[in-house]
Amino acid sequence: MVANLLNLISVAVFFALGFGLLRFINSFETQWVSHDGQRFTAKISLDSATDEKWHEVRVLIDGKTLIISGRTKKAKQFRGNWNLSYKADIQDDRRRHYVISRRDDTKATGLLRVPATSRCVTELDALAEVN
Repeated sequence: MVANLLNLISVAVFFALGFGLLRFINSFETQWVSHDGQRFTAKISLDSATDEKWHEVRVLIDGKTLIISGRTKKAKQFRGNWNLSYKADIQDDRRRHYVISRRDDTKATGLLRVPATSRCVTELDALAEVN
């Protein structure tokens, strides 16, 4: 009887630790960045930082313009040339947020999110200082 109870407790602990480990692994945001930091993948949202509708896009920094492309149908609405307006004041130690606007329509704005330790952060910060 005691052996069955210990077996049940060990199985429950095993699943709890496995679930916790999976949540920890999924908290990391994967990102690709070129060596010079000019090309990278990022998450973008048209709504706000609290919205869960973040879409992965590819970004190329070309002078003062961000050229955004995507592989999915959902990313089609983000494709085109964007201007980096400024660095958003969002309290998040693991991520940096930037407010961007369409080059041809300044009313269309969005948030670009990258990991705070990424190589592209220095390029984006420099671009935000210029604009």
